[in-house]
Amino acid sequence: MNCPRCGILIDPAQHGDLVFDGQVWCPGCHHYDERLLESRPFPELETWAQQICGACGQAPVQLHRDPEYLPDPKKYYDGATFLLAEADHDHREIMLHPPGHQLVTLCHELAHLFTSQDHTGDWARTCAALIAWVKARL
Repeated sequence: MNCPRCGILIDPAQHGDLVFDGQVWCPGCHHYDERLLESRPFPELETWAQQICGACGQAPVQLHRDPEYLPDPKKYYDGATFLLAEADHDHREIMLHPPGHQLVTLCHELAHLFTSQDHTGDWARTCAALIAWVKARL
């Protein structure tokens, strides 16, 4: 997979360094619309999940928020990255942690459930398509 602007080889497994928006971009060639990165109320994310699943012909997914919710995101920091969310493929559920209450994170996890894949090329293209769909409706 290559960045559509500069052609650099990109690895979907390095997803934290990439931008998914219609296509998969290196971070030097494209940036997210800030609205995709804003922290959103959990009920709003549930509504978005329902809309995305419906538009994609996917069965609904169940969203959960961390039962031990703490507004301090340091709880979810491991010294290198934040734990934003987790997808449970078997039960089609997503656990969103407070730092991940964003549309980008929701689309990232939905792409895992829709493709039943980890950070592969198919997952990356699906994530990029979902984010572009959401961005067009903001």
